[in-house]
Parts: sequence; C-alpha cells; structure tokens
Amino acid sequence: MQVTTSKNASQAKKAAQSPTEQRFDKAWKRVANKQKENDRFRENIQAFSQDTSARIQEKEQRYMVAMHGACLHLLTFFNRKSLTQWQRQMLFDWVSEYLEAMQNNPFSSHLDMRLIRQRLADELAVAYPESKQRSTHGADDPADDYDFPDPDEEEPLIQDMFQELFAEFEQADRAGASAEQHDETDADQAFFQDFFQQQQAYEQQRQDESQALKRLMQSSSVNRLFRKVAGVLHPDKEQDEALRQDKNRLMGELIQARDTNDIPRLFAFYTEYVGQSPMEALGEDLDGVTQLLERQYLYLCDLKERILDEDLFAGALYRQFHRKTPVATKRVITKHLKDIQSRTNALLALPEDITSLKSLKPYLELRYDVFCEDAFLDFV
Repeated sequence: MQVTTSKNASQAKKAAQSPTEQRFDKAWKRVANKQKENDRFRENIQAFSQDTSARIQEKEQRYMVAMHGACLHLLTFFNRKSLTQWQRQMLFDWVSEYLEAMQNNPFSSHLDMRLIRQRLADELAVAYPESKQRSTHGADDPADDYDFPDPDEEEPLIQDMFQELFAEFEQADRAGASAEQHDETDADQAFFQDFFQQQQAYEQQRQDESQALKRLMQSSSVNRLFRKVAGVLHPDKEQDEALRQDKNRLMGELIQARDTNDIPRLFAFYTEYVGQSPMEALGEDLDGVTQLLERQYLYLCDLKERILDEDLFAGALYRQFHRKTPVATKRVITKHLKDIQSRTNALLALPEDITSLKSLKPYLELRYDVFCEDAFLDFV
C-alpha cells in the first residue's frame, strides 16, 4: 500500500505514521494479500481440474460405456421365470447401483440413462403387473413408479432372519439402554442446538459486517476516494483509443468494487492510480475501517476452505488427486487409471461370463451373502 520505493523512505514513512495508521496499513495489506492468495487458489484449482480431466476423461468414459452395457445385459435376465424373489431383488439392486454410479459420474453425460431407466421400468411392469403406479413420482425415472410385492409372500425378510436370534439380547438391553439413550439424546440435542446457535451468530455477524461495509462505502470519505480514482481513470479524458478502452475496463472494475463493497480493492485502485495512501482521505473512519478489515481477513481465511465447493466438479478432482508434490499427484492419477482400466475390463467381460441363468445365479448368491452380512452388521 505504501507508494515509496526505497527501503529508507519506506521506513521513514512508517515511523511517521500514527499507531492507528500503522494498524490500518497492516490490516489492509493482510486482506489484499489473502485475497490474492485465494484468487490464486481458485486459478490453481481450475487449472488442475482441466489438466486432470483431460488425462482421465478417455478411460473414465470407456468405464461408463462398459457399465452402461453391463446394465443392459443384466436386464435381459430380469423377467426369467425361474428367478426367485430374492434373486430378482438382488438383480434389481445390482442394476440400480450401476445406474446411480453413472448418474453421479460427470464423465457419463454422453450416455442416455433414460434407456436403462425405461428398460428397468418395462421389466418391472412385466414382472409385477399388479403394482400400482405412484402418483408422487414424475416421468423422469419410470423405475420409481413401481412397488415390489411384499417379500413375505414368498420368502422372509432379511431382518426376520435375525429377529429371534437377537430378541433376548434386545429385551435384556432395553431397560439399561433406555436411560443411557435418553442422556445421549439430550447431549445430541444440546450439541446441535449450540451448533445451530453458533451458525446463526456467525451468519448474523457476517450480515452486520456486510451492512457496515455498505454504510462505509456510502460514507463521504470513501466516496471521495471513489471520485478521485474515477477522475483519474475517466475514459472521456483520454484521446488515444487504445488507452480509452483500457480505462473503460478499469472504470468497470472500479464501479464493481464499489457496488460489491470491495473496499480493499478500492484502496488498491486509490494507491495505484492516485499515488498515495487512502488513510488521509478516510479521516475519522480510519479506525472503523481497520476493524472491518481485520474481520474481513479472518473471513477470507475461512473462505479458503470453501473455495473447493464453488465448482463441485473441479473441487472433487482437486480433493481426489491433488497432492503436495507433482510426483505424488502423478502417482495417484496413475493408480486411479489402472484401477479404472481393471474395472472396465471386468465389466466388458461380464456379458461373456454371464450367458445364462446358471452362470448368473452364483453372482446373485455372492451379492446376497454380502447383503446379509451388511444387514447383520447394521443390526448389531
């Protein structure tokens, strides 16, 4: 912010400043530097995302195409009469998992998911003609318009398999756990209540500071800053067409800084184009501006943690693949590509491995065993 260039002149000017001016100078520099750091972080995320996306796109798309084909192949077995209810349910879950994976993958946008959803709905309509359509679902996902019949009509539910086994344990633990659960519930409610109140207080503080900044930007001293910079940058005073266009751009940025309450940027314009510190022009507002800048710095520090969420796709790639060194990053990407290739090969081999119900049923049995194990662990 200081416009002197020599070290001695800078030190002399700093010594001549009052404590209030030095505090303002430090606060403004910290905010300006943090803003630049955050801007660089955004740029790095976008550059990393574009580079990484280009490196993995081809194999990711092949993986999605293979999964799409595997879904269509599995659906050809859905209405075989020899399938039991649990086998059909496992097959439905299998296809649904693949469908969800494709819908959540940004590299599957070139695939037509409606084909699988419609095919699944058609198969369900044939398998369960007695099912009633749900009025609460739209036409985007026809598979959601059908209800499976009650599995109790054919085979017991998984939960029933464990009901008798754990009935005595539940009864014995219920009395002792009641008081403990009550205490845990009260503790959880207190925790979330405190968290909610803290969030409310934080948001209220941000709103108050935003209003304070808005009032500050409309104050006479800050308006003087704006008018003085605008007088220097006004394009009508420029005869050269190239310089006029450049000043038009700068005036647009200056107006945007004023309209968005970006006081650090306005200060930067004043320092660069007027050639002096804005402290003198601020006058009595200097101390209040300093306090806002100090809080703004803390906000910018917190904001850096949320920059990754501004662009979900770029943020996801950065979180998954970025490491401290280029060598470590390359290692992670290389491993991911090998894993994707392995999964793609497995999906491409699926139609060759599953050519009949006889070859399909071992896969369904394996998924059933995994499902039972997961249900057991969830129950415990």
